[in-house]
Amino acid sequence: MIKFIDLLSGNSISDIPIDHQQNLEHLLGKCKLLEEDWGKPLKVTSGYRTMQQHLNIYSRIASKKGQDFDPKNVPMKSRHLYGLACDLYDPTHELYKHYYNNQSKLTELGLWCEMGTDGWLHIQTVPYGSYKEGKDRFFLP
Repeated sequence: MIKFIDLLSGNSISDIPIDHQQNLEHLLGKCKLLEEDWGKPLKVTSGYRTMQQHLNIYSRIASKKGQDFDPKNVPMKSRHLYGLACDLYDPTHELYKHYYNNQSKLTELGLWCEMGTDGWLHIQTVPYGSYKEGKDRFFLP
């Protein structure tokens, strides 16, 4: 069962702004509903991020690709930075495929997911920027 501490990504609660803590509480509730619907334990691979953690992640990604790190290529509006998103371990894409094919469940749960992930399912509690009611619950970042 996902716990609040799992969403902190090693951060101390006292270092997280109150509104972000409230977002994390809401996210936790959604994660528990998703886990209940899925019927198996889920594991958070990335939850709340400080800006430094966020930059470090994208620096590592660039390095793995053999590219120079350019902060201009970092998504600075990531929902992880506000406690509105987390990534769930999904190495076989089973979770991704299930919810991609059952998006009505995401609508019911009030969740949106990112397309094109590799080994995880990104979920967030707020719609993506171009979302229109009744549209796809999966989006390209």
